[in-house]
Amino acid sequence: MDVVLISIMMSRRMRLLPVVVGLAFILAFASVPAAAPPVLRLATTTSTDDSGLLKALLPAFEQKCACRVEVIAVGTGQALEIGRRGDADVLLVHARQAEDQFVAEHHARERRDVMYNDFVVVGPAADPARIAGIARASDALAAIAKAAAPFVSRGDRSGTDTKEKELWAAAKLSPAGSGWYRSVGQGMGETLVTANELLAYALADRGTWLSMRDKLPALRLLLGGKTIAENQDPALRNPYGVMAVNPDVHPGVNFALATRMVEWLVSPETQRAIGAFGLERFGQPLFYPASEDPRTTRDVTVNIGPVSRTLTLDALRALPRSRLARHAIVGVKMGPLGVHDWAGASLADVLVKADPGITTRAHAGSRIVVTSSDGWTATLFWDEIFSNPPPGLQIYNTKGCNECHGVLAEGTAPAAKRPAPALAGEPWTVDAVLALLRAGGDRHAGMNGYTESQLRRADLQVMIEWLRRPAAASRDASRPAPDRPVVLLAYERDGQPLPGRDGLIQLVVGQDEFAGRYSHWVKTITVVR
Repeated sequence: MDVVLISIMMSRRMRLLPVVVGLAFILAFASVPAAAPPVLRLATTTSTDDSGLLKALLPAFEQKCACRVEVIAVGTGQALEIGRRGDADVLLVHARQAEDQFVAEHHARERRDVMYNDFVVVGPAADPARIAGIARASDALAAIAKAAAPFVSRGDRSGTDTKEKELWAAAKLSPAGSGWYRSVGQGMGETLVTANELLAYALADRGTWLSMRDKLPALRLLLGGKTIAENQDPALRNPYGVMAVNPDVHPGVNFALATRMVEWLVSPETQRAIGAFGLERFGQPLFYPASEDPRTTRDVTVNIGPVSRTLTLDALRALPRSRLARHAIVGVKMGPLGVHDWAGASLADVLVKADPGITTRAHAGSRIVVTSSDGWTATLFWDEIFSNPPPGLQIYNTKGCNECHGVLAEGTAPAAKRPAPALAGEPWTVDAVLALLRAGGDRHAGMNGYTESQLRRADLQVMIEWLRRPAAASRDASRPAPDRPVVLLAYERDGQPLPGRDGLIQLVVGQDEFAGRYSHWVKTITVVR
């Protein structure tokens, strides 16, 4: 009997063993806390926080990226210092010169436009300085100083504080230390609350003012108009930029997540959300989206004589895919523009798609003018695409001379550059030109000197020979060129689609070492005789 009882008990224990083991596993896993979501440190100005914009936007990003955003709301100057220490992953701030300096110091690789609003001047309803009706903020500040009326300054090295100092400088005044001028070293919200208590004037961004005005009964908006469209002072424009902190300088940052935030902020969906924020409550947005450049193009119109055909971005993608690997060009003002792999439709295929007859010799000597939506033009010759231009012209274009001196060395006066003299038909000597180009600097309109590796003496000799009669030589289409350089309407860079801010469609000329014919926002291509 005892044996039977033991057998029954053992049988029951064996049946219970899987249940017990399963419960043990469940309890073990239940005791292990779930992995905490990654944290993105966002250093930003108080206006984005005080206005409520971040509370409206960030939950969508946190859900999308399964992360938590830690907001550090301080003045722009403090936010930039936090970034310089590597104690933030991404910055959203509004002091353009300081932001550009941050990038120049390599703390960020680039700055992206996100949004803008404007600054306004608020003050007591009695307006003792009589600034209502004044158009320019610097004139209003001068009136405030003359009346010795109370003025509250943020004094926190923020974007608003920087702008205020610029306006005082424009008024040729230095109010620090005056009895009527109070620097509080606080954010925008606290500064407005102080101004309300002291019946004082203050400079504020419109977004924070609109979001807080119901809590500021003693203050009125006195300069800047009811909406940004009514603001008569262009100095009060207030752009915001976003920058991911550079991992090359600060290895501890979460660059991958910061980059995702940058792209999310400038995405069409988030830009729409920015433009809608505050619209229902205040009848106007608190911020205006800025990343989707109105110059962006999504199609190209090709004009060849009476033929005119528009190709969409999808139509360009349907053409044979061409590539240009590890292409590096230098901008006259921007310097090196980086080394990139480009992909897109060749300009030859685009022209043939519009008019198959473009390949015939009847078009030899024609110019192909590529115009972008911002008005920039880049000119190529038919010979470069379908035949072979003279070597002197190739060197002239490759070395970027065309950017300033014109497509046929006719001389030009480019915007923001010194007038460039005509080179065509002049009795140049190799020694004289080489000395000038090697020296650079003031002798060559501020350009860096060309080294031997950048321009060989033999190549310069060929170019000078061409300069004697460039117009006639440019029509030489007698030599075939099976190895012509790639000329692209690019829609991908480094394996990724071009973002809208870069125009989606760009002209990239493979032979060019300088950016005279590199063009964003390509809109039209016209073949002219």
